[in-house]
Parts: sequence; C-alpha cells; structure tokens
Amino acid sequence: DLVSLITAEQDSTRRLSEKEQASIRAQKPIALLINEGTASSAEVFAAAIHDNGRAVALVGSQTYGKGAILHTFPMPDGGGLRISVAEYLTPGLHHVTAPPLPRTGSVIGGGIRPDIECSSSQGIPSDTGADICVALAMDVLDVASSIDN
Repeated sequence: DLVSLITAEQDSTRRLSEKEQASIRAQKPIALLINEGTASSAEVFAAAIHDNGRAVALVGSQTYGKGAILHTFPMPDGGGLRISVAEYLTPGLHHVTAPPLPRTGSVIGGGIRPDIECSSSQGIPSDTGADICVALAMDVLDVASSIDN
C-alpha cells in the first residue's frame, strides 16, 4: 500500500484494489530529489514512494532526519513546554532516525540515504538545466523510459 495509517489504538490500514494498483503501475516513472532540507513528513513521503516501488530513484543527498512530532503545551506563567508526542515512521515501520541499514533508499541515522548521491549547494536553481542533481534525475528518467518502451 502506498499510504497506511497505523495507530497504537487501531490499525486503519487500507489495501489498494486491483484497479487502483493497475492505475499506479501505469503511471510515469518518478525520480525524487532529496537533500538535507527534506525533513519530517517529506522524508516519510520519499520513503513511501521508494519502498513501494513507485520511485525509480531518490537523487541527492542525505535528508535531515526529523522524525519527532512536537507539541507545545501552554504553561500557567505564559511559557510553554514542548515535548515529542509522536514520531514519523516509514511504510516499513522504520524510524526516520534509525541506525544505518546496508541498502540505498534506506533510513540512516539522521535521515534517508539517496539511491544516487550528488551534492548541490545552490538550493533551488533558477536554471534547472544547470543543476547537477536535476540533470542526474533527468538521466535516470530517460533510462527508465527507454526500458519501459
């Protein structure tokens, strides 16, 4: 399943129908760009499309690794107490900040490791054609498209 919600109280996982699965398989390939700015639910999203075979590759650098969901409780003196109340898990039920695993696309201490590593220090480029990570992602998509044809 691409999306599931599992809580301590109940399992509300929904299986995709055969028609939904066929629709997903017929979609275009995805190469997802990730970097140290990819955090929290964006990391879970990247892990979800990777772990479910929807992404051809994760391209970029290690993600931030923020797995905690914080809540600020107001205090009587006007201050606040901020504590972790939950944490994000990947579809495989791995912690976003778990110890290293030996494969790419996996969760590592401090985030998710890309399948294809590249470093781009320019942030979001004004000319996407000049960014090495965008170029690598485009090459991956070209290869994936040629295999499908």
